[in-house]
Amino acid sequence: MALSYKLTTDGSAIQMSEDGHPIVVDDTNDKEFPIKATELLSKIPALQLEAKTHREEKQALQKKVEAFGNHKPEEILERLAAFGDIDPEKAKEALVTVSNLGELDKEKNIEIEKVKAGVADGYKEKIRTIDAGYTQKITAFQDSLAQKDHVIRNLLIKGAFDRSEFIKEQTVLTPDIAYDSFGKYFRIEEDGGDSGVKVFAMYRNGDKIISKANPTEYASPEEAIELIINEYPQKDHILRTNSGGSGASGNVSQSSSKRAKLEALKAMNPAERLNALRR
Repeated sequence: MALSYKLTTDGSAIQMSEDGHPIVVDDTNDKEFPIKATELLSKIPALQLEAKTHREEKQALQKKVEAFGNHKPEEILERLAAFGDIDPEKAKEALVTVSNLGELDKEKNIEIEKVKAGVADGYKEKIRTIDAGYTQKITAFQDSLAQKDHVIRNLLIKGAFDRSEFIKEQTVLTPDIAYDSFGKYFRIEEDGGDSGVKVFAMYRNGDKIISKANPTEYASPEEAIELIINEYPQKDHILRTNSGGSGASGNVSQSSSKRAKLEALKAMNPAERLNALRR
């Protein structure tokens, strides 16, 4: 399943639901629905707890197998009573055989060993089956978590780039190129507040970006985008040039050059685009 934003009719913004949540489209069935990033994030601990429970159950069963050789035959048969899929008749025969150990000859002793070996093999087969099932579930959980992380990042970070007025009005970049170039400086963390998550950005040196308007808080995504781009060494190549005055013709020429560079950036893959912006 792949999700994408549903845009407004003119394609300039993301369409929102009545309660203010972005609307996404499932490309497998074209179904539309609003998505709440905080609710998706709240389900992650429950999935992790279920995966932990599966691992602990497997470890407990493994310990039973490891302890198998340390019990007397009578104890082994008593423990087998808890397993309904064991053949009752064979269990009874094994119990009679064990009760007469003192009178059994070598051939009977061999039969006992076969019974014990069969029980051990049964345990091991159960473990293999359970292990395969748990591995499949854990893989599915991990894929689900990765997809939810991707959706949350798209909603909270890429969505900020898509909505940014600074990118649209002050730069020659499109939101997707800006996100590919500068989205790596944004992170999501749990804050324990009402929203459950918080977006923050970092400068190129790794310091968290604090809001200049409110120094006690992280910079908002919009403010952080502007600060990061203004710190970028090659910002003159991506910021718009204001025209006017006696130098208007020169500004027009420079603007045309920047538009040509933007078209070239659009044709590149993300890695090539980043390398070009660094130059």
